[in-house]
Amino acid sequence: MKRSIYFFPFLLLPLLAAGCASVKMEGPVLKNPVPKVVKATEKAKEKKPTFEVPKTLGGIVSSDSWVIYPEKEQEEFKGHVYYDNGVYTFRSDYALSDRKKGTFSASGNVYIKQAPAQGPVYEAQADSGFYNYTSATGELRSTNKNNFVRLKYTDIDHVTTNAQARRATFNINNQTYNLYQNVTLRRPTEYGLATVTADKLSVRQGDEYAILEGNAKVTTPNHSLTAQTIEFDGKNNRSYAYGSRVLGQGKMEEGTFAIIADRADLDNESRKVSFKGKVAGWIVSDEINKAEINDKF
Repeated sequence: MKRSIYFFPFLLLPLLAAGCASVKMEGPVLKNPVPKVVKATEKAKEKKPTFEVPKTLGGIVSSDSWVIYPEKEQEEFKGHVYYDNGVYTFRSDYALSDRKKGTFSASGNVYIKQAPAQGPVYEAQADSGFYNYTSATGELRSTNKNNFVRLKYTDIDHVTTNAQARRATFNINNQTYNLYQNVTLRRPTEYGLATVTADKLSVRQGDEYAILEGNAKVTTPNHSLTAQTIEFDGKNNRSYAYGSRVLGQGKMEEGTFAIIADRADLDNESRKVSFKGKVAGWIVSDEINKAEINDKF
């Protein structure tokens, strides 16, 4: 059995992927490491020192303590770590740049921002972060049970999308991004605030593809769709919901409805949804909802 109904469009939300893609935790690169260890003195800590870094970064790093290990090709920053090159801003309590391994790691109140001129703004917050320059892969984590990895994207029209999860991973080379555990994403749309929740969200930005896995749900003020899995195929302008029993419910011109089925196929452009497989449910018009007989029950 198949049932078709007009529903709200599901958005691919590639901006989430863009937000993850832009998380590049860049640290100072030692071109010619100095032959000694440099430490901030107690007196210097009273007035936070500022150190000029190699021109390849084009920015300034400051911290309470900056230690250089020439033999390891490492730089260790402790306390109020701050880096700003005009486009990228970075803050944390601790950071370690390892040029030999090609990695940069940070922990404690990690904050990253990318704000290119006349472009969208990307922001990320986490308890810890890691980036590998060689593989162009990275990770953001929430180590405190009360915290989340938080991502924020503001487009050129000043529309803001917020996302949160316990963990985020990304690969910039192949443009794949993943959010894990208690995933929530919110974005204003013409239909009101859209909220996406799932156990996991995976995005392949180049393919315009995203998939919500585990307790997946997409909600606007008037509609919701719940399934085990929801796929967004941006190239073909289609979406699919399946796994366990799919539930669609909400309100439309004909009245309120609730439908369950094995699967739902969505045309994002026309807003048409087809429910398939053991379809059951109801549609009730506003006239019936408002009928006087309802007051007797």
